[in-house]
Amino acid sequence: MPFLRYGLNSLIVALIGTTARLLFAVLAAFAFAFYDFRFKKTLFLVILATMMLPGDTLLVTNYLTVSRLGLLNSYLGMAITSFVGATQMFMLRQSFLTFPRDLKEAGQIDGCGDLRFLATILLPISKPVLVTLSVQSFVTLWNAYLWPLLVTNSTNMRTIQVGITMITSFEDTNYHLVLAGVTLSLIPAFLLFIVLRRNIHRNMTAGALVG
Repeated sequence: MPFLRYGLNSLIVALIGTTARLLFAVLAAFAFAFYDFRFKKTLFLVILATMMLPGDTLLVTNYLTVSRLGLLNSYLGMAITSFVGATQMFMLRQSFLTFPRDLKEAGQIDGCGDLRFLATILLPISKPVLVTLSVQSFVTLWNAYLWPLLVTNSTNMRTIQVGITMITSFEDTNYHLVLAGVTLSLIPAFLLFIVLRRNIHRNMTAGALVG
C-alpha cells in the first residue's frame, strides 16, 4: 500500500485548500469590514446562515458539479469545495473591525492603496488570527474522509484517511497496522501545532482581553 503517496496527496490537498480559503476569506472580510455597499448586512447574514448547513447536505450537488467540470481524481476536485469558508470570513472580519478606520484613511491620503494597506499593514497585525485559522483549516482538510472518498476512484489519488480504512478487510482487521497508520497521520498536525503554538496562544490571549 503506497502510504507515503496517500500522505503526499493529503498534504497537497490541505495546502491548496488552506491557501485558497484564507485568500478568499481575507478579501471578503476586508470588503465587509472597510467598504460600504448595498445589501452589505443582508449578504453577511446569508454568509453566516451557511455556517448552519451541515456539509453532508451539499454532497450530491457538489459531486455533480465537480463531475461535470471533469475534476474527479484530481487535487483540485478534492480541494475546491473548501475554497470558501464562512467561519474564516467571520473571524477575520471581526478582527479587521478592531482596526481604526482613521488609520486607513490617513494611509489613503499618503497614497497607500487598498491592496498595499491590506498586505503591509493589516495582515501583519492580524498574523495570530491568520495562523490560527490556517492551522484549523489545514487539520480539517488533512482529516477529511468522506469527500476525498467520493471524488477519487484511483488508488494513487487516495488521501491518508481513506488509505487507513483500506488496510482493513471483511475477512480480517489488522489493528496494529491501523493504529500505526493513525499515529503517522497525527504527526503533521502535531508538528504544525508545536511550531505555531506561540501565535495561536497570542491569538487566544488577545481574544480574551477584548472588551
